[in-house]
Amino acid sequence: MRLGLPSGTSLLVAFARGIGVDDRVLDPHASKLLPNGLRRLAGGPTRSQAASSLWRASIRVATLGLVDHIALRTEVIDLHLTEALRSGIRQLVILGAGLDMRAWRIGSPLEVCVYELDHPSTQRYKRERVSALTPPRDIRYLGVDFERERFCERLLDSGFDPTEPSAWIWEGVAMYLPDAAVRKSLDQITEVSRGGSCMMMTYRVPGALPLGAIGRIVVPALFSAAGEALKGALHPEEVVSMLAPEWQVSYDDNNLGWKAITGSEASAVSSFVSERLVVAVRGH
Repeated sequence: MRLGLPSGTSLLVAFARGIGVDDRVLDPHASKLLPNGLRRLAGGPTRSQAASSLWRASIRVATLGLVDHIALRTEVIDLHLTEALRSGIRQLVILGAGLDMRAWRIGSPLEVCVYELDHPSTQRYKRERVSALTPPRDIRYLGVDFERERFCERLLDSGFDPTEPSAWIWEGVAMYLPDAAVRKSLDQITEVSRGGSCMMMTYRVPGALPLGAIGRIVVPALFSAAGEALKGALHPEEVVSMLAPEWQVSYDDNNLGWKAITGSEASAVSSFVSERLVVAVRGH
């Protein structure tokens, strides 16, 4: 994390969501949070649909499939979140929210209260960027360092109701934390989640990274150089063990499965299969 700036990964994710994979708008607000240069790059040429499509295809290739992977990840989480909110959940917590504009675009009831938690630098940047926009619902921003602070007390102090079920999104964060920090965070989520709550968490399994054997050396080095080192990797059975017995896993798959259930136009790029989404429900 660079002092005073949002994380580089949060900018990349917003950029990918702003580009999308086709003319359907994946996130109409994502590009508004980008610095001017990246925003112009995400917008591309607007002279014709053909030029725009060619521009988007070029970006998808240049990012080695990252745009497609983020599109799939976004769509599959949106799918599970929609199901959770349809069940009557009215509290949504986004851990490591980054520049996620889900609270602004989800087609859920207005009374859903959204709590966004992330590093204070990222939160400050985001709040400055959205200050001119009218929020569609109650959004509460909480700055937190996940490796050094307990976030559950901050949530409770901000009006979170532990007696009501909640939805949790923990997207693209666990791989940047050591396993001990992931376990502590899961313990806190469990501590304040009542029965019927739903959690959506992505994590990285050991092994596959982009560019094969070279990638296993180069990719971690690049993340470390950017100040966002890859610190954690878990096998699916370890995740189930971490969540049990309070949480029951209802879904756990990689981008191949995400594409199958969303019907997305995005490609399930093999170099990103190491990231998985687990969805779990808190037992009563």
